[in-house]
Amino acid sequence: MNRKTFGQNLKEVREGRKLDIDFCSYTLKIHRKYLEAIEKDDYSLFESYFQAFGFVQNYLEFLDLKTSENIPKWRAMFYDDFNHQDKNYTRYYKPKKKIMINLNLSLSKLIYLSLTVIIISFISYIGYSFSQTLSNPVLEIYSPRNNDVVEIDLIDVNGKTDSDSVLRINNEKIIIQTDGSFSTSLKLAEGINNFKFSSLNPYGKESVKILTVIYRPRRIEIYNPPAEQPNSIPQEETNPKNTLTSPTKKIETVNMTSPKKDSTKPKD
Repeated sequence: MNRKTFGQNLKEVREGRKLDIDFCSYTLKIHRKYLEAIEKDDYSLFESYFQAFGFVQNYLEFLDLKTSENIPKWRAMFYDDFNHQDKNYTRYYKPKKKIMINLNLSLSKLIYLSLTVIIISFISYIGYSFSQTLSNPVLEIYSPRNNDVVEIDLIDVNGKTDSDSVLRINNEKIIIQTDGSFSTSLKLAEGINNFKFSSLNPYGKESVKILTVIYRPRRIEIYNPPAEQPNSIPQEETNPKNTLTSPTKKIETVNMTSPKKDSTKPKD
C-alpha cells in the first residue's frame, strides 16, 4: 500500500468536501497553478520558500486543517529542497549570526582592570593639579565696568574667581561662594576711585585687576528770586489809578488895583 504524500492528502480533503479547485483559487486569491502545484508536491513554480510557506498555510486554514500539526510536517519534507533549488532564497532569508561574548572573566582579570582604572584616574588628577600650579586663578569682574561714571556713592560689584582662591579688594577679604562667584558693595568718594582686586590660589599664583569708577554726584540748582527792597514804594501807590492829574497851568498875576487916572485933562 502506497503512502500518500502531503499534497495528495490536501487534495483528498478538498475533494471530500466537494470543493472545486477554481472555487478555492477565487476564495484564497491564489492562482490555480499554485494550488495544483501544492497538491502535486511540486514547488518549482514558487519564487521562494516564504511564498510557498504562505500559500500552504492559507490553504490549510481554508480546509480547516490544523496548521500547528501540518506545517512542521510540510517543513520537514520540503525545507531542504528549497535551500538547494531556490536561487532567491538567500535574498529573503539570511540566518542571523550569533554573536557570543565571553563574559567568563577571571578574578585576576577583574583586579587588573580595576587597578588600571584607578591608576589612570590618579594620573589624570595629578596632571590636573599640576596644571593648576602653573596657571593663575581666574578673575572676572562682571559689573561695574572699568571707567564707569556713576551718580551714587554706593555700587554693587559682581564677579567670579576660583572657588579655592582668596579674594581681596583693597586688602579687604571678600567672601566667595562655592561656585567661585562673589558679590559685595563698595563706597565711593567724589571723583576717581581705584579698587585693586587680588585673587590668590593655594599654589601661590595670583591674579590682579584694577577697577576704576568715577563718582560724579548730580548737582541740583536752586533758584532764589531777588529780595524786595523795603524802602521802595511801588509805582502804583505814588500814582493811584483813581487820582486824576491835571496839567500844570501857568497862573498869571492880576493886578487888582485900578489904574491911576491922569489928572491932567486933555486939552480941547
